[in-house]
Amino acid sequence: MDAPSFPPPPPESDPPEPSSLVDRLTNVITAPGELFEEIKRSPVRTSNWLVPLILVCLGGIFYVFMAFSQPGVLRSMEDAREKAMEKQVAAGKLTQAQADQASAMTARIMTPGLLRIFGVGGAICASVGGLFLMAVAIWLGLKIFAGSKLDYMKAVEVCGLALVIDVPQKIARTWLVTWKENMFVTVSPTLFIANPDMHNRTDVLLSMFDLIDFWWLAVLSLGLSKVASVRYRTAALITFGVWYGFRILTGLLTTLQ
Repeated sequence: MDAPSFPPPPPESDPPEPSSLVDRLTNVITAPGELFEEIKRSPVRTSNWLVPLILVCLGGIFYVFMAFSQPGVLRSMEDAREKAMEKQVAAGKLTQAQADQASAMTARIMTPGLLRIFGVGGAICASVGGLFLMAVAIWLGLKIFAGSKLDYMKAVEVCGLALVIDVPQKIARTWLVTWKENMFVTVSPTLFIANPDMHNRTDVLLSMFDLIDFWWLAVLSLGLSKVASVRYRTAALITFGVWYGFRILTGLLTTLQ
């Protein structure tokens, strides 16, 4: 009797072609679930975090130049310096003459051009440091609370890709600062405050309800849940917890000044 014949096994399908960098960057906004499934299967690509970081730095530079071109922004900074001097005089740490001299000297030194230089440096440092510190905090949170074995650079890659959402945020904030002439206005209830103040606790609290921040954190949580193979709720609790823990701490330190 002839041995039974079996149909030949189907040929193994080739692995899907990796998407282009442009597709990956746009998919952060249009198809984040599909994007992060691909990221999970792929080795770490430096371009996935470096290019978004460069775009965000460029957006930050543009924002700084626009912000320090607004008379209202420059005037509010001058008012803040004067209030600080008044407190020093009231506390007996300076005489009125010394305060006037210090104010005049500061006004001569802190020109709009110098403010732009400091602002650009601060924006770049904040973007670069923020990416890697956020990745460290999330990586540790996933390791401690979810038992994840996610590689640190994979966390950097996911955080970097999610930074794409910071580009439209920079565009929105640039438009807002030219409209309201206030650097503290975001896509939050601060829109409805005439002149929000970063030293006012209520204004600081309201600024935390930024709709674009919610969008960014939701996409970042999705990416981490896919790549680290943890539940979305767990990833979201860690991601939102890290971000809002930082925001609350810095808000308290700011309002204590």
